Amino acid sequence: MKRTRKNLSLLLNQQEAIKFDEKGFKFNLHKEHPKVPLSPNYIDFRDVLRDPAIRLFIAELMLPIIKEIGPDKLVDLPQSISPLITTLSDMTGIGTITIRSEALKGEKKDHGIARAIMGRYEKGQRVLIIDDVVSSRAYTKGKAVAVLKEVGLNVIRVIIVIGDREEGGKEVLAKMGFDLISILRFKKVLRLYLDRKLITQDLYRRSLEFARISKRLALREK
Repeated sequence: MKRTRKNLSLLLNQQEAIKFDEKGFKFNLHKEHPKVPLSPNYIDFRDVLRDPAIRLFIAELMLPIIKEIGPDKLVDLPQSISPLITTLSDMTGIGTITIRSEALKGEKKDHGIARAIMGRYEKGQRVLIIDDVVSSRAYTKGKAVAVLKEVGLNVIRVIIVIGDREEGGKEVLAKMGFDLISILRFKKVLRLYLDRKLITQDLYRRSLEFARISKRLALREK
């Protein structure tokens, strides 16, 4: 299969990495805004990124971008993206560092070696954040930037993701001074699925409406 974004979108549908349900899915957004309609879709790359063929597919799409940027280290935000980061590291020869999940939650490890980042690094090194998906608030990315800067790393002003849900995350990151590069933009994916009759017109419409509401709330809160 040719390594194109279109073919990746279709492959992710076949593997049910992008799920649709008439009943909808509840997100963190609904804790603060319970009246917002449930999302008719859910993106979950955890399983497919453990498939070496799909991992290689995505890595080859990201590879030219990473080579052009030329970071000293790749930053892994556990755990969904971890297998892909390892593949990218093997392909590029660029080492990785991992921000501990506790640090991303604003917590501190209270046992063993109390450090926020795993892996070897030196102050001043240029590091590139890569993640699976960006949604409305880009909270994890913002927290990662803070953790990396705190230990003296030079965070490259570009963040790469597999999928942008187009719910305001790109704009939130832009306000922080970061550009977002996404392999897949969700509105294009939705349009492809509709054209291929993989989703109904109603699911397409509701997906766009959920993205619109999420984006409005995200940008209003910022």
